[in-house]
Order: sequence, then structure tokens, then C-alpha cells
Amino acid sequence: MRNTNYTSEHFKRIERFLLEEFDIEVVYGHELSDAYYDSARIIEINNRQNIPSRLHSLLHEAGHASLRNEKRRVSFCTNFPFMRKHGSSKRGDKNHRVDVVREEVLAWERGQDIAMQLGIDIDQDLWSKHRKNSLITYMEWF
Repeated sequence: MRNTNYTSEHFKRIERFLLEEFDIEVVYGHELSDAYYDSARIIEINNRQNIPSRLHSLLHEAGHASLRNEKRRVSFCTNFPFMRKHGSSKRGDKNHRVDVVREEVLAWERGQDIAMQLGIDIDQDLWSKHRKNSLITYMEWF
């Protein structure tokens, strides 16, 4: 199903979810990268993207936030034992890079779950293309 009619309400649902569940705020700006900063409790989204890409990026970063703040018995460090404190900002050894790619894939999956949980009908074709293009950059980085 194609849905390119994302509204400000879709963004507000995700922002509210992040604030209520994880105490994370979302900031938008032209010079910002799409990123989740765990220690600052902030998600940054570049608003030069078109609206569908912006929403997909927000959901993906929400996926990272969810993975890193789960209240399950198994911690993030246990699930990603080779992840360095700097996340993916520094290229570590192959073990680290595998964990970075694993987290990226899981964040896209978790983002899609969050959309479903919040009743946001995402455009599967656009979502798949965005996810593929993003993951390709990590494969090239590997």
C-alpha cells in the first residue's frame, strides 16, 4: 500500500512515544545528521529530506532508541558485545563492525514495528528503498 501522505500528526505520535517511553526528545535541522545520541537523550533528524524520508529516518532512529533502552533481561551490551562506546562513529575491528551492521538492520525492523504499534501506515515501497540505501552505505563502510 502506498502512503505518501504523512502528516505532522504522524511525527507527533512518534515524538510523543519517544518522550513518554524513553525520555527522548527529537530535534530537526538543516545541518543535522539522522542520529540517536543515547547520553544526550536526543534524536536528530535532518529536515532537508522529503517528508517520507524524514518520517522513515525518525522511525529508524526510534528503533535505535528502543533497542538501546529495552527493559528486557538481556542488555544492549549483551546483545552487542563488540559494540564500542563510540557506536558507529569510529571504524573498529570486524567484530565491532558486525555489531554496528546488526544494530542497523534491527533498528530498521524495530522502526517498522513502532510504526505499526502507533498506527502509522508506512509506504512499504519507499520504506524498503530507504532501508536498502541506508544499509548499503554500512555494507560499503564494512
